[in-house]
Amino acid sequence: MSSCKRNNHDLAKVIEEARRIDAAQGAANAWAYLLAHSVDPQTILRVLSGNAVRRNAHLH
Repeated sequence: MSSCKRNNHDLAKVIEEARRIDAAQGAANAWAYLLAHSVDPQTILRVLSGNAVRRNAHLH
């Protein structure tokens, strides 16, 4: 169970960094960053679409 929490925390950090990349360098660079971190393409689309409801990334 703690492994799942760690993975979710790690994924949240990757997604937040991708959002910063998107804002600074564009969606294509953010997409490449997320792919390089093995994020599922469906998740990438949801994250970068701008229509996604953002979750609070403050994980324990």
